[in-house]
Amino acid sequence: MGTKTRAYGSDASLLAAFESTYGTAPDGSGGGVYKQLSYKSSSVGEEKPLGYDPILGQGRDAQDPYYDAPTVGGDIVVPVDLRATGFWLKGLLGAPDTTDNGDGTYTHVFESGGALPSLSLETGHTGLTTEVYLMASGAKLGGLQVDMQRTGPVNATINGVVAQGEASASSSEDATPGTYAMRRFSQSSGAIKLGGSQLAAVTGGNMTFSNNLEPVETIRSDSKIDGVDETEATAEGSVTLRYSTDSTVRDAVDAETSVTMEYGWTIPGSEGYELKFNFPRVFLPKPKQSIDGPGGIQAEYNWRAAYDASSGYMMQVTLTNDVASY
Repeated sequence: MGTKTRAYGSDASLLAAFESTYGTAPDGSGGGVYKQLSYKSSSVGEEKPLGYDPILGQGRDAQDPYYDAPTVGGDIVVPVDLRATGFWLKGLLGAPDTTDNGDGTYTHVFESGGALPSLSLETGHTGLTTEVYLMASGAKLGGLQVDMQRTGPVNATINGVVAQGEASASSSEDATPGTYAMRRFSQSSGAIKLGGSQLAAVTGGNMTFSNNLEPVETIRSDSKIDGVDETEATAEGSVTLRYSTDSTVRDAVDAETSVTMEYGWTIPGSEGYELKFNFPRVFLPKPKQSIDGPGGIQAEYNWRAAYDASSGYMMQVTLTNDVASY
């Protein structure tokens, strides 16, 4: 039993498990069913707004508001980690195709465009005199956003999470959840490639993938949604380049044809551990070349990915680590 009367983020836990039945939180009484995941922030939760519909003939003072239909969702910011990232990728893209490399490493390949599993996400406010655990069930992950820069660790935003409902409990669904030993990717080991070759003079970039989820908001007595449908999967991003004699990007823009693009990170000195986002068909616009002062000149190219019929996907993510399966 905890001893604190106020909740702190440093005490808050995040547990997650994939559901076998949509909207039904898995039974974690046996232990190890849920995974305890590291995160930087979370806004996933239930929101029930107040509505107001004035009635005449009741005087000048305001009357009672009413409670409108609740929504459950939000965003989660997570570290891009060698092992736990595979769990989030499964929620975003579906189960991977995993290959045992025979040397203690495994290669997990995820592809866009497939059906998504649902999850149960438990946020625990631990250490309190009376602990509180909020379970969001029937959750699907809307998208992923990652920034690339020269320094710092790599973080990602799991955005647009949509869940069916939320329930509160005084104890965790899984008292002994599984864990992933953390090993973070660093921005200093990142690279952006175009046509298989690393781009030169890159000063920044970002990548956004979206499942464009659509909640099925039917009329029912418990105010829950019926489900969450995946619509068109999209991917876009940007890359900022210093203007130089390297014409790789300019040539691709002038040709008005698609190119392959890859965003990726490695762990130097490791057993081939890496995370790669591959886009076989990317279209680049022609940005204006602005000169803003005596310093270096750079341009931002906002690209958009498209489905590639020969490979059968728009985006492929490859994660090589020491986790046998997800």
